[in-house]
Amino acid sequence: MTVFPNIHGIKKSSYKKCVNGFIPKTVLIPLRQDFGPECNLLVKEGESVKEGQLIAQSSWENGKTMSCVYSPIPGIVTGKELCVCPDGKMSHAVRIKLGGSFSFLGKKKNPLDITLMRQNELIQEIAIKGIVNTFTAQEPTLLSDDISKAVEKKAKLLVVRLFDEDSSRYTDSLLANFYTAEIFEGAKIALKALNGDGIIFVTEKDFVKPENLSLKVPCFFVQAKTRLYPSGYKNQLISLVKSQVKDETFSKVSRNSLFTDSSTMLELSRTINSGFPSIDRYVLVGGECLNVSGLIKVVHGTSFRDLAEQCGGLVKRPGTILVNGYVSGFSTITLDTPVTKYVKSVTFLPESKVPDQRMSVCIHCGACRRVCPEKLSPDLVYSRLKQIENLPEIYEKSRVFCIDCSLCNSVCPSRLPLSQTIYKKQENKVKQNISTAGKETGETVSQTVSPSVENSIIKEKKIEK
Repeated sequence: MTVFPNIHGIKKSSYKKCVNGFIPKTVLIPLRQDFGPECNLLVKEGESVKEGQLIAQSSWENGKTMSCVYSPIPGIVTGKELCVCPDGKMSHAVRIKLGGSFSFLGKKKNPLDITLMRQNELIQEIAIKGIVNTFTAQEPTLLSDDISKAVEKKAKLLVVRLFDEDSSRYTDSLLANFYTAEIFEGAKIALKALNGDGIIFVTEKDFVKPENLSLKVPCFFVQAKTRLYPSGYKNQLISLVKSQVKDETFSKVSRNSLFTDSSTMLELSRTINSGFPSIDRYVLVGGECLNVSGLIKVVHGTSFRDLAEQCGGLVKRPGTILVNGYVSGFSTITLDTPVTKYVKSVTFLPESKVPDQRMSVCIHCGACRRVCPEKLSPDLVYSRLKQIENLPEIYEKSRVFCIDCSLCNSVCPSRLPLSQTIYKKQENKVKQNISTAGKETGETVSQTVSPSVENSIIKEKKIEK
């Protein structure tokens, strides 16, 4: 178990409920809300928009479903501008000034009747609602795309993680406790869209399933050791389930199964059962720059500055703002950064708690190799990717096993961006026969790789078979 310095989070038991956030006077909506490209803007400057109106949409491409972005408030479009997204990347965004009447707030809900909907119709409806799967918060994907991929690969199991993969964040854990029935309902909807055989719920040890809750679908509950990190990524969840399950149906869990989390299933339940699109989300706000913290439901486009104001304002100047956790999250310093569909937590830290981020050359201490749960050699993979050393291509190809847990980053004394560099979602390019790398360099595999990478080669061969 790795110990991380300068982590001072509030205990999960301190949070008793979720509160509704204030409606900001203006919102800034990035046109890129997931891991895909920017959406096409459908509104013009000076145009009036309604709450929940479609304002941006991506086109259908290569069989992928569309990404939809909605206005979270009624108002006037005041312009298009560049903004810094929570993941640190730049994106065009549309700014909307509050004005007019609300279409959804306080209105009667119109739930969709999905009982007679066909599978393709339900998947398309999920796409239209604009729901993003935040199972991997640093790489959000369209839920409809993930369902379609699982259907294509004939995967029949849904895996719902009811806790946070980053142990410094409590958002998914709190939602699982506060909105258990809604999350389970969302899981049933996702299972119907998947046309699946059953649901695997992976929980914390202290999670208590309500006695009067009947899912009426095949389910399997597994308890994870959430105090150990990493424990919530695909590889760990699959190993955990296979070590405990005896049922033939659930033993078929694999990386092709549909993996999701509390936040996504709650969002699915809320949008389908209300008839409203995705326009807000639950964000855990805290940090030593604030006097109070809380789980707040805020509309998309709310700035981090507004989040701080809703917690009583900043009492210290933030040295950095962490998004989605201390370990695997993002870091920014811009208070004008807006909340997007993949933001789960925002933590304001003072300068005294920010470690020295100055990079230096690798000292080959081996700390990253010792801590890597996938037995990779992050320093060598990084050197190959950055062309710092003339290493065999096999190191570059072994990155397919990186789960982006960021443990290598946390222990690197040279502060190298190991995890960010290694973890690149290019599976179509890197899922090749790694065993041929030795032939390409004119050497045998045993001569070109360390034992840790050699283990990865064995994994790859098993996958290909």
